Amino acid sequence: MTQPTLEDVICDPSCGTAGFLTVAGEYIREHYETELYSDSVKEHFQNRMFVGMEFDPTMIRIGGMNLMLHGIENPQLFDVDSLSEANTGFTEKASLILANPPFKGSLDHEAVDGKILSVIDSKKTELLFLALILKGLTLGGHVAVIVPDGVLFGSSKAHQQVRTEIIDRQKLQAVS
Repeated sequence: MTQPTLEDVICDPSCGTAGFLTVAGEYIREHYETELYSDSVKEHFQNRMFVGMEFDPTMIRIGGMNLMLHGIENPQLFDVDSLSEANTGFTEKASLILANPPFKGSLDHEAVDGKILSVIDSKKTELLFLALILKGLTLGGHVAVIVPDGVLFGSSKAHQQVRTEIIDRQKLQAVS
């Protein structure tokens, strides 16, 4: 459904071993083999197309090696807690976001970027990551994200708030 293009900046805000980014790179190589010979396209592919965030330094190293083994020489991997104030600059940066954020857990409001809380007032990480994703998406961008069923069926005010955002203000294309 996502069909990455050569112009995309592809981000995974909870990248772990960078599996989504490597698969996106393989898709680009398979569908744009000839175009990747262009110096400007190759430069974008190698240096700016792939962005990952992870708070575990070991995962950053593993993700970096995974991307390098798949021919992506200089991925932009950031050792940062995606939901924190340290990541406040992640606003309208990616045209394609692929994510499988952590489902379990909650955070204190003080630990979360205020821009995220302005989208969704919650402590639940699955809802906060959705707000982060929407904040980081460029106009016209697209997202594929794995979420627990509580996001779709939860009855709390925060669950209703995130559904309103996704359904009324965004263009939801599919639920699978």
